[in-house]
Amino acid sequence: MEVGGDEPVVHGALMAGFAQACVNLNIVAGRRATALLADLDVARWYPLAKWFELERMVGDSYSNVAPIRLKLGVEMMTLWYHRGPGRALIRRGADFLHFQTGSNGIASVIRGPREVVGSFDLAEFDEARGRAVIHSTTPFDRKIECGVLIGGVLAPGDIDYVDVTNDGDPNRLVVEFH
Repeated sequence: MEVGGDEPVVHGALMAGFAQACVNLNIVAGRRATALLADLDVARWYPLAKWFELERMVGDSYSNVAPIRLKLGVEMMTLWYHRGPGRALIRRGADFLHFQTGSNGIASVIRGPREVVGSFDLAEFDEARGRAVIHSTTPFDRKIECGVLIGGVLAPGDIDYVDVTNDGDPNRLVVEFH
């Protein structure tokens, strides 16, 4: 599927990671997500609306979807690190926070007008205290983003504890890691 212009798009690899995470976690939407993505080319770009369709499938399958979305984000990053390019790009868990908020992270899988695709910026980082704050205005579900951060920080194996909270300000993700 060719997309162009100012239409917001997501990379096929991100969508494939989501679908595979559904399958790996035995999420009910896994089969439906796989069918939706049957002709997916992981090297191409797809309308952002297709991503939202995947998110809706999961949401429609569970009455309490927040923990499922969190697990999906963790699994997506576990796959990215251990079966994708992650191991070659990230050496330490804390490095993932810089990577994900930089041009190589989230900006590599979503494109479009900033007012639609938003931003994912590292607002604070204190490695000695094990604390970071990320300001996110992306259209992605915040629970999935929390899971992505947890999974990405844990994947290299050098950090034992990660928690991400998203209380109060919906665009503020506070990461604690030790």
